[in-house]
Amino acid sequence: MDENLHHDSGEPSPVDDVVDELMPPTFDWQRLVREYPLAALGLATFGGYVLGRHRGREILEAFANFAADTVTEQVNDVLGKDVL
Repeated sequence: MDENLHHDSGEPSPVDDVVDELMPPTFDWQRLVREYPLAALGLATFGGYVLGRHRGREILEAFANFAADTVTEQVNDVLGKDVL
């Protein structure tokens, strides 16, 4: 993977991993995004709109559950014991 797309730790981001799994190995999506950033942004916006229209409730529910679990974990870490 391109070094520019990694976080400070040098590890690929979770988004990179998901896109790499969805695309064929020969498809260089990172090069296309670098060469056509506005088209990539437009395609991502359209894809997000379509996905949100069809699966918006499930996505919102999954995000809310993730946020609640993260907050619970952080509170328990700060307090040093499982309170929540």
